[in-house]
Amino acid sequence: MTVENTPKLLSCLAASTLAFLLAACTPSEEAAVGYVEPGVEAPLSISDAAPGRFPEVSIANVFEPPGESNVRSSFRLAENVALIGTEETGDVFKSSDGGETWTKQIDGGDLWGLDDVRNYLRADDGNLYITTSEPALVCRSEDEGASWEVLARPQSSRTVGIVQLDNGDLLVGLRRAEQLQTSIVRSDNYFESFEWVPVSDEKPPQNTTCFHNLGGPNVLVGVGYEASGKIYKSTDHGRTWEKKADYPEARDMMWFFESDGKVYLLASGVATLYVSDDEGESWRKHRQFWEKGFLGMAQSYQKGGKDYLLLTATDQTKKPYRHVVLISDDQTKTWYEWIELDQDVTGGASNLAVLSETRIVAGTGNHSAQGKAFTLQVE
Repeated sequence: MTVENTPKLLSCLAASTLAFLLAACTPSEEAAVGYVEPGVEAPLSISDAAPGRFPEVSIANVFEPPGESNVRSSFRLAENVALIGTEETGDVFKSSDGGETWTKQIDGGDLWGLDDVRNYLRADDGNLYITTSEPALVCRSEDEGASWEVLARPQSSRTVGIVQLDNGDLLVGLRRAEQLQTSIVRSDNYFESFEWVPVSDEKPPQNTTCFHNLGGPNVLVGVGYEASGKIYKSTDHGRTWEKKADYPEARDMMWFFESDGKVYLLASGVATLYVSDDEGESWRKHRQFWEKGFLGMAQSYQKGGKDYLLLTATDQTKKPYRHVVLISDDQTKTWYEWIELDQDVTGGASNLAVLSETRIVAGTGNHSAQGKAFTLQVE
């Protein structure tokens, strides 16, 4: 081989290698080759929307739980009937009038020394289940939240995410499990008994914050808080797990939702939506709202025959932080700032419950900021 022929040979080898790689790619890998990560794109102002595109919304009531610093969770029981759970003393409050008034159902601090009522689930048996912090409990209510019984005390500091699968199995996420691994507990008999299941042995052990039932034996879990945000998938009803994505920039993975045949995941810290269009096998960044911010929860919402998505979010790019509810009517393609809830120097807008066409509850707060439940009136 002469020196003169070397560039031509290298060019041929490079072309052959590229052709081989492209031929070997799966469809998702081919898409990744040409993928360009989107930049930061703040939500549009609602005033920029065409008149009548979105329903009018206002704040009808603001409830500040006495002595509480965080409205950690909210849950719709029936039309205009809801529960909220609080942090610091772990109380449950109920409203039966569309969020106009709230009555304490239990004081989890007095009963069990709770710091936090984190997540609610209505299971197939018709009963309500909650997860908690400090201590980690799984509790059940058979009377719509008026009273609760402790079913399980997993050996961890928190029980976090909760989901029920198609076969009836209940999965509950843990934080700081005694086994020092990122892990969950799994029950096939409504927590008459349960088993501990490791998700990952990577260190440090992390928060298993949220689940998403994909149907059948398939389920996703979002992991974060102690290290980078990660996504794991199980194809055997939560018995074993495989890591599908790792995003070092994400503080925590907060909530899954589906739209237009895709699965989305909300990340805190970087105010980013990640998306998968292949049942959670591969992921990419879909949208970042702010360079620093919090995304809490997304819910579907119908009004006047139209379908919307609502998302609680906090712009943390400067203080005071702005807590807002975002709205989309085109399956996440564009987002508008529907309403500003509040401003404070810490915390986030973390949860959302659609009570009816005209009433929505959104919760905010953090350890060092007074939590509030905002009742929204939609015209």
